[in-house]
Amino acid sequence: MPRKWTNSLVALMAAALILAGCSGGNTQGNEPASGGQPNASSGQGEAPKGDPITLRVELFDRNNTPAGAPPITDNFMTKYIQENFGDPNNIKVEFVTVPRSEEVDKLNVLMAANQAPDIVYTYDLPTVQRYVKDGGITDLGPLLEEHGQTLKSVLGEELLSYGIFDGKQYTIPAKRVLQPQSSTFIRADWLEELGLPLPETTEQFYETMKAFKEKKPGKSGDNVIPYGQMDYFHMHPIQYSFWEWDKITEEDLYANAEWLMPGNKEGYRFLNKMFNEGLVDPDFPLHMNKDTQQFQKNLLNGYIGAATTNTNEPVYMGYLAELQKNDPNAKLAIIDPFTSADGKRPKPIYPPNGLYIMVPKASKNAEAAVKYLNWMAETENIIALQNGTEGETYKMENGLPVTLDNDQAKQTLYNYFDYCIILNGKYVSTTDELKNIEANASDPNFKDFTVESIATGTNDGVIKPRVVTPIEAEIKYAPTLKQKDDEIFVKVITAKPENFDAVYDKEVADYMKIGGQEVMDEKRAAYQAEYNQ
Repeated sequence: MPRKWTNSLVALMAAALILAGCSGGNTQGNEPASGGQPNASSGQGEAPKGDPITLRVELFDRNNTPAGAPPITDNFMTKYIQENFGDPNNIKVEFVTVPRSEEVDKLNVLMAANQAPDIVYTYDLPTVQRYVKDGGITDLGPLLEEHGQTLKSVLGEELLSYGIFDGKQYTIPAKRVLQPQSSTFIRADWLEELGLPLPETTEQFYETMKAFKEKKPGKSGDNVIPYGQMDYFHMHPIQYSFWEWDKITEEDLYANAEWLMPGNKEGYRFLNKMFNEGLVDPDFPLHMNKDTQQFQKNLLNGYIGAATTNTNEPVYMGYLAELQKNDPNAKLAIIDPFTSADGKRPKPIYPPNGLYIMVPKASKNAEAAVKYLNWMAETENIIALQNGTEGETYKMENGLPVTLDNDQAKQTLYNYFDYCIILNGKYVSTTDELKNIEANASDPNFKDFTVESIATGTNDGVIKPRVVTPIEAEIKYAPTLKQKDDEIFVKVITAKPENFDAVYDKEVADYMKIGGQEVMDEKRAAYQAEYNQ
């Protein structure tokens, strides 16, 4: 089976369409046909009689509410949902906040105590598989057939298959409108000031970070942080660029612990070198996976020269606009410098599914939950939950919603994705991927940045093989191994250079002893059973 490499052709085609202004005005399928403010009661007639039920819905708290914005549990999005879904159906929709950085741990506690909301979700597959094994979540298949036809149309059968476990539809997978996982930006104005070009290779990137450290002092006498956002997830483009891909099979890609991949150790040696030379945030162990706002604070204060983030994150989280408001001369440029020995720029990209949306077995409101998700899938509700109010936070151009550049839009849309949970990314069409890319580049101030972010995040992307068989060892050991991943990450990067090999080898050996070997062996057996029949 060939490795699933992707390239940036589709995204570059989108860039050409966007920049040339060639988007068509015709609409089809689930594309928005007009920009009128919807009457989104799902065609309900008279509201049901009797006491309303309360539908409790999980809501990520990212601790990123802009100054002056209303709370995340009482804002435009929550009011729209209540007025257009809740009231017509005699349902009170209540949002239950869970810290984004602790979502799996908090959800496990709520599930164990039978106190979880009626709708919960996670990105973590082993967590889902554990709930399935323990009988903790509801089979939504029959309810989806009866009350979820619009949802099924938007998501499609192939995507819905990612939510099937043991032959039952235990989860509703969110649709990833865009599959690139991450992209890297750099302060272009710093490059201009120092007379440096955009780095195009890993070595050029390293030399640029050294120049930032030596020649670009920070504010108040502090040195800059040349490369920010240090955590296990966002270092994968660097990590992949050191892998020896000619020695890696598809089975290895699926089954191997990443710490054992050929070349992985050298990738971390590179990061260790950058840490010991002061080229990354020296305090990253203190706030990694704890203070999700520290990176943004450092960027807005003018300390960070480059970083790898979620694709287009500086735009959709609003901090690129805030940076340029604080410093009108600030410019971020997208780069794709991390290059492997064969000249590619490999990086992981997502499979087509995003969140796994579930209804706990303890919930008595599974039917209302499916009706809510089905309501969310209607075109007019997607538009509202992703774009707000026409004329106030967006306008329609060529059949696409375009975000307005005003404070109301910034205070309304900064976390729209946490309300329209069936979709990861802005969505306008079931049939035209270019329109979906264009919709995500709708902010006219940052259109080029978004297009480049998508293009580089897709370029030479790698999707790991999918194996349907649940991995019992992974279900058992996933929380322990995830914690160990973070522990190894910190220890090997912060080790003294002369101790790096000893620290790396010891920590990886410990990882394998506490479940890593068992997971890897079981994954190999599952892969071989599925693909080598």
